[in-house]
Amino acid sequence: MLHQEVNAIKSRMLSNPWPKFVQSVEIQGLRGWSGQQVRFPFPVCAIAGENGSGKSTVLKAVASIYDHPSGDKAKRFFPSDFFPQTAWDNVSDVSLVFQIAEGTTTKTYKIAKPSKRWRFQTPRLKRHVVWQDISRTLPISAEVGYAKIANSVAREIASDSLTEPLKTYYSNIMGKRYTHASWAQSDVDEEKKIGVVEINGAKYSQFHQGAGEDATLDLLTLLQDVPDTSLVIIDEIEASLHPRSQRRIMHFLLWIARTKQIQVVLSTHSQYILSELPDEGRIFIERGQDGPVVSYGITPEYALNRMDDYIRPKKYIFTEDREAIVVAKAILLKKNINFEELKFIPVGASNDVSSAAHAASCKDFPIKAVGLLDADMPLKQNCFRLPGTLAPEKEIFSSLLPHIAIIADKLDKSVQTISDAVELTMTVADHHQWPSYFAERIGESANYVWETFCRIWAAHVLTEEQRDQFANDLLREIQP
Repeated sequence: MLHQEVNAIKSRMLSNPWPKFVQSVEIQGLRGWSGQQVRFPFPVCAIAGENGSGKSTVLKAVASIYDHPSGDKAKRFFPSDFFPQTAWDNVSDVSLVFQIAEGTTTKTYKIAKPSKRWRFQTPRLKRHVVWQDISRTLPISAEVGYAKIANSVAREIASDSLTEPLKTYYSNIMGKRYTHASWAQSDVDEEKKIGVVEINGAKYSQFHQGAGEDATLDLLTLLQDVPDTSLVIIDEIEASLHPRSQRRIMHFLLWIARTKQIQVVLSTHSQYILSELPDEGRIFIERGQDGPVVSYGITPEYALNRMDDYIRPKKYIFTEDREAIVVAKAILLKKNINFEELKFIPVGASNDVSSAAHAASCKDFPIKAVGLLDADMPLKQNCFRLPGTLAPEKEIFSSLLPHIAIIADKLDKSVQTISDAVELTMTVADHHQWPSYFAERIGESANYVWETFCRIWAAHVLTEEQRDQFANDLLREIQP
């Protein structure tokens, strides 16, 4: 279930759109990008994809758009900061084309590097940008200048505390109850601040914090005073955080995006991060033959499958229940079907199958999918049906009556035992209970009984033509 902040953001966007918003970026000539566009339809967007797919290129391109409102060079980002010309990298013939919303106006803004120098449209757009890359997870002792503080007899001379709302979020994210959280200045180096927290009277600094605790305190402190309408970019938001903390840090980002009308673009490899965002907040990038391929509205499970190291299903089939899956596989068993490319997903009642199949018929749906209905259900859009005219249990039990001897042989029981059990089973009012009821009568598992029945039915009741027809219907519906 999506966090309440998602609906709150959607409601606010309807009445009060974000004053500053990067709607899209088109990238040409950088790291294999050849004019592909990435859209950002929601104030908090997560980009997922394998390492090297192009996620960081997108984040760095977006970070390059704006000039800092103060003009302070230390707070400005340039494409040359992210895409340097080196002895091994020829960065030229590059263009970055952005669609930018400023109030009610949408502008096209371009940054280019035709040869040696980056060129901006003038005047350069102004906005406060926060850039957080993976270096934020380095322990504080590894950062320049902090070892001196750790090895000195330092005294605290001043501190800035987290506000109560942010301290509450910090406690929630980390699963600890902090009574105090602040940034301290020491008399050794006033410019280098150290995070200090307190739990149950025990106070400790970032020199003794875990990586996730340290990085989260950094991020919350940074965003505590971030101006409204800022742009926040975070690379690998989940780094050093366990699943519960990953979910909760997303709740914080959704909250601060709504309250300050900031825009957040982040990268991730985590299904937990993706699951906290609506469809329009999920983007997936993978490498194709002609460069990056961008997909929108992907499910967390789909993203995980695409990034995992196993043969991934290319076709998805929605069914009512597991029983229907067993029937379908029994029919397809002797056909030239690669089951590693198929994934059957039980989704519930026939209406749920129809709804899922209807959604999958949309061209922007991230997977190729079709609905498989029971034979007694009316045919719906993007669906096909099991053979026959009855519910699977009724269809199979009734049609196998002439084949009791085959069932008895397969189950290693007497014909009389099987015959009696079938007769009793078919008196049960709820046909969904038939496999388990029959199995109890003969001392076998329901799964084993149902798989045996389905295989015998597919082999001895269905004709070759019916099996071919079912396989062809399936393949026709799910061909790319």
